[in-house]
Amino acid sequence: MNDTETERNGTGAPGAIGRAIRSWREKLGLRQGDLAKKAGMSAAQLCHVEKDRNAPSTRTLQRIADALGVPLAELAGGPPAAGTASRPAAPNPETTEDETDFVSSLRPVGATSLADLPPAPRAQVRRRILEYRELERRAGVPVLPSLPLDYPSEIAAGDAEALAGAVRRAAGIADAVLFDSIALLENKGLRVVAADLPEAVDAFALWDGAARNVWLVLRKGATDERQQFRAMGALADALRFVAGGARAPAGDAPADRAFAKAFAAAFLMPAAALRELCYRLAVRPDGWNWELLLREKKRYGVSAETFARRLEALELLRPSLRQEFARRARAWAAEHGGEPNPSHRKELRHSRFGDLKALLELR
Repeated sequence: MNDTETERNGTGAPGAIGRAIRSWREKLGLRQGDLAKKAGMSAAQLCHVEKDRNAPSTRTLQRIADALGVPLAELAGGPPAAGTASRPAAPNPETTEDETDFVSSLRPVGATSLADLPPAPRAQVRRRILEYRELERRAGVPVLPSLPLDYPSEIAAGDAEALAGAVRRAAGIADAVLFDSIALLENKGLRVVAADLPEAVDAFALWDGAARNVWLVLRKGATDERQQFRAMGALADALRFVAGGARAPAGDAPADRAFAKAFAAAFLMPAAALRELCYRLAVRPDGWNWELLLREKKRYGVSAETFARRLEALELLRPSLRQEFARRARAWAAEHGGEPNPSHRKELRHSRFGDLKALLELR
């Protein structure tokens, strides 16, 4: 079935939905192109929806609702009344008061908390978490992680390399090259949600004490490489929080940031794997070139600068070459935007959240 056929087989009252989307968009001061980009569709597709030429599928309508920052019910119910302000998502009718308070019970484990976010992204994160929790309840899936999150405090507090190795062994991957670490964490039961976070916040973690689990909140707009690196840094904050008896979150001191970055680098780019790579390619510290760097960094799902910095730290790359590669990466970003030879992981489109939604739609 093609995209057009999918749209025509959508649900709801086409006329009311199209008018509602247009009304909310105009009320929020968004152009069609802006809203279409946020919803992951073309401006032409959105135009057809607003003009009732195509009835959007439930999945497409949910993406539009998320992009507008309004509940799905607001669009299905028609245009907002004159003078109505944009409202946060209403609780699911089946959601109890205790469930509504669930997000408030989650504890920040790092320097960022929900309270630090502006109102719109804060409401969006809250809605996403409650939607995820509702999907888990309806699907009857386990909420306890299979990946251990409790490690000796002397490791979690002082040795990022050792902690990364311990987590990798617990996950059963040792020193294997891992293209998508976020998919691994989800497969082990950690919860991952995405939201339109401010640019200063790429990722942060919240601790669910009842389920002994972690919620990782990622910024949609971040590049795949930055998103993955920051997610692993947020996991490091969570592991230190648990090892410390869940008493206080990691702060934003230079030492805390350095530990999170060191853990992310060690987890995503194990020293043994990089040394083996250089041995098998017979590449010396002064033998790297730009093309080889871009090929190999993509295998690890990290940025060119991050990969070069890790190689230099392991004495597998000359400092002068690392500086040259950093200049080239920044020049590329300035001219083209984004990352050269990007990974295109698309993990958010294939997340456990999406899997649960698809599962329930088939029942």
